[in-house]
Amino acid sequence: MKLSELLRNKIFWSIDLVKRGIKKKYFKEIQFLNENPNDKEVIEKKQIALKNILTHAITTTEYYKKLTSYNSVNDFPVVNKNIIRAHSDDFKSIKFSENQIFKVRTSGSTGTPFEVFQNKLKKIRNIADNLYFSEKAGFRLGFRITYFRMWKAFEQKSSLVKFIQNIVPIDVFDLQKDECKLSILTNLSKSSASNSWLGYASAFESICKYLDKNNNTVPAYKLKSAIAISESLNTYTKQKMKTYFDVNVVSRYSNVENGILAQQPLNKDYFLINEASYLIEILNLESDTPVKDGKIGRIVVTDLYNYAMPMIRYDTGDVGIKKIIEGNLALEKVHGRKIDTIYNTSGEVINVNLILLVNNYPELKQCQLIQKSVGTYHIKLNIDKEFLRLEQLKTDLKQYLGKEATITNEYVDEIPLLASGKRRVMVNEMNNKG
Repeated sequence: MKLSELLRNKIFWSIDLVKRGIKKKYFKEIQFLNENPNDKEVIEKKQIALKNILTHAITTTEYYKKLTSYNSVNDFPVVNKNIIRAHSDDFKSIKFSENQIFKVRTSGSTGTPFEVFQNKLKKIRNIADNLYFSEKAGFRLGFRITYFRMWKAFEQKSSLVKFIQNIVPIDVFDLQKDECKLSILTNLSKSSASNSWLGYASAFESICKYLDKNNNTVPAYKLKSAIAISESLNTYTKQKMKTYFDVNVVSRYSNVENGILAQQPLNKDYFLINEASYLIEILNLESDTPVKDGKIGRIVVTDLYNYAMPMIRYDTGDVGIKKIIEGNLALEKVHGRKIDTIYNTSGEVINVNLILLVNNYPELKQCQLIQKSVGTYHIKLNIDKEFLRLEQLKTDLKQYLGKEATITNEYVDEIPLLASGKRRVMVNEMNNKG
């Protein structure tokens, strides 16, 4: 590690030590629980954590108070975004006052904006999870992180926070310009820092394809780690990232409302489940019954550490396959929402999920963007009351679709699911026209 990186690392852990070393404690616990899944002490600790959150839920929340005679987690109902949104106050624990909880807003990548509340120790747990799984991918606290995401859909980090965390934010929409890709690669080639990448898998793919077209020889780019989030990581990107950057990129399965649920080990295609912080079930696509290992089903999560708003048997909206792999509980496959390819008014492919912009409109229940023809789009909106910011949403979308875009809208009661249990959030209907 470089001196400045080592200094950041030491300052972080020194501050944690002054604050009773909670992050370090959680880090070591997460490491022990995830790396010794069959240890008797580990099994007992996970059982205690589950029992504690279930007991807390029925004794401190309105929604779960009727379940006092439960026998196992299977006696709890399966919930989803819409249920929690409709009964938000009933899910909140009476043990926490408003100034003791933190609001977390999801990316809206499902077309359903969603707010949850977390207690302080839950937030610290997520930090420790992040540190542990990032280290498993080759990252070390203090490295420079180039973070690729659709930044306009998220709360911006201050310059001070970016400096302290050593983060370089890159908006993925800018990657459509070759100048942006060239700038990133030029800066990387000149950098003396220990560089890591974090971001959408499509961002990594886009840069690799740029290198395919513009380099006859392998450049001397180096990354310490690369973690792909939010999207499926394909074989092409994995292989090219190794060729161009000498790094084994891994895919991470996470969401904003919970945290890191699973992550690929280096050089593997399956996802090791974060059993230290979550219980993950795979349920039937049509009912709330478990499926056998190796069968596809809905991914349902029980968060073991969110005491401010217990999320028990929470249907993530994703589907996957769970099984024991190399002695560990893993997700063999993970599938998120289906997103069609759409084009801007110039006929260029839009490589980002524009529904992420819904993150800035929590009053919406659901949103779906449909391309009708070149330059013509339609948005379906599900909302309980009058939508006062419709024109602002259209303006935000036009930043990406093009100023000349024609956008119509429609209010609906529900955006239906596909037979797979997933919901299409961006749809291209041009291909369906004769």
